[in-house]
Amino acid sequence: MEVYKSPQPSRFASGYGMINFVPKKMTKEGYEIRLGFQGGSFGTIAENIGLGAKKDNVDIYAAQSLISTLGHDDHTAANQRSYYVNTGMQLSDNWEVRLMANKVDAETQSPNNPWDESTYWQNIERFQTNSHLMTFALNNTYDKAHGFLKAYYNDTQFYLRGENFSTPSNRATSNQSILMYGLRGRETFNPWDGGEILVGFDLDAINLHNSQRTWQTDTTTDWDFPFQTVFSPYIAASHTFGDKDAFHLTPSAGIRYNNNSVFRDALSPQAGIVLGYGNTNLAFNYARGVNYPSPVVLQGFLQNKDLPGWLDTKDIKPEIVDHYEVSLSHNQPDLFSVSATYFHDDGRNRLRACMTPMAMMQPATTSFFTSSIAKYTIDGLELAGSVKPLDNLELFAGATWLWAKAKGDDDKTREEVPYTPSFALQAGFTWDFLEHFRLSGDFQHLRNVYDATYMRGSTQKGTSNFQKLTDNDRLPDSSVLNLRLDYLFKCDSLHIEEGKLFVAVNNVLNSPYAYSLEKSGDGSDRKLYYMPGTSAMVGFDVTF
Repeated sequence: MEVYKSPQPSRFASGYGMINFVPKKMTKEGYEIRLGFQGGSFGTIAENIGLGAKKDNVDIYAAQSLISTLGHDDHTAANQRSYYVNTGMQLSDNWEVRLMANKVDAETQSPNNPWDESTYWQNIERFQTNSHLMTFALNNTYDKAHGFLKAYYNDTQFYLRGENFSTPSNRATSNQSILMYGLRGRETFNPWDGGEILVGFDLDAINLHNSQRTWQTDTTTDWDFPFQTVFSPYIAASHTFGDKDAFHLTPSAGIRYNNNSVFRDALSPQAGIVLGYGNTNLAFNYARGVNYPSPVVLQGFLQNKDLPGWLDTKDIKPEIVDHYEVSLSHNQPDLFSVSATYFHDDGRNRLRACMTPMAMMQPATTSFFTSSIAKYTIDGLELAGSVKPLDNLELFAGATWLWAKAKGDDDKTREEVPYTPSFALQAGFTWDFLEHFRLSGDFQHLRNVYDATYMRGSTQKGTSNFQKLTDNDRLPDSSVLNLRLDYLFKCDSLHIEEGKLFVAVNNVLNSPYAYSLEKSGDGSDRKLYYMPGTSAMVGFDVTF
């Protein structure tokens, strides 16, 4: 898993951060079988099976998993089933082809939402998701270059039961189909010692179709979001002067051009410089993040797009964040590492979502989505470190302070920004003891978090992209501790290469915490939706 905590135009296009999951594959000659099972609180069970083989120039890995729970509250049952295969063939010393396929089926109930025909305000009863992903890649590796050309196809279906909730007679089942396919290409060149040149492109096609069936009349309404293509070529280069074990200097720069057939085009530049001596580095970085709206955000406004005065999406700008960062880090291998980072985010053109039926009855203006007034800034300080005081003990911690300001369409500046904690702390440890045992734990604390998802979708006149938040919108500060004890073993006679028996306890302190607020129809009655209290899981993982 690769984590990008800030915009990286040479790594990804739309968005301000990314988590990249590297697909599992067989890398060593031979065979592998992985089995796992666990069960615990709230009727939760999970199992997984993995089978892999590699012989000569061919490898394959396949996996299946299931997780199911009755839920910690009324009407919160959920389940997910996953199937995965990744196979490849080495064509030569330098070229490889790979095929990967993944299928996920999931269903979850909408919490605290029992079906009541007499209730006019009725949220969605349950969600169902079915997704298929396939990729075909041609990879190359040379002494001075490496890269890939990858084609992908993703078909995802969302089913929502009880979507239209204005009156019982309007309740409906909705199906949203998102089809995405395209190409990814990237090549990294190292033409001289210390130098790197990266060139690549992303080509994406997106098709969104909606179908809504009203129960009482048994009629179906269909509409499509305009077919969307995005082509974004990019280039980046860097060079390291000096010796990495002594004084060194590494400047870098890059740029990506986002050409969007539906929304306005945008450029994403980036630049940085690293000054260092040995394992100590001082880095300065700048990058622009571009965030294009999901078609879901605007679909309602385009249902009647042929009416006079309807919205031209080419006038809608993407959200923009200019990210500035300075960091100082030092790493002492196998002993400790520390870092301090200060960053400043300057955001503008904040998009406003609107998915209510009102959107289908009135034309929208461009400023409704990308206001020339609404903007925000976030300043942050992050301190992080890890240390191994003993060979069998590792400690880590990270703390972040955030100072946010936002100005809405009403030209008023506020310091409360949704889902932006003023302080966040994460810490943990891993301790190996008595030869076969491992105790690990993590702790998270969040302070001053505000819930305001509903405000972003408001269609009322005079409402702001950043409305005033009060204590009624503030979530309780959270402090959550999780612990896990593993028993590690091997068994040559059974060909068990690695085995674990474990017991895990989440939210050990039974702290009441919530990530969202529930809202009634008129918005007057709001209450916290609490996450689970203390819960436990026991299980095993073995690799043959």
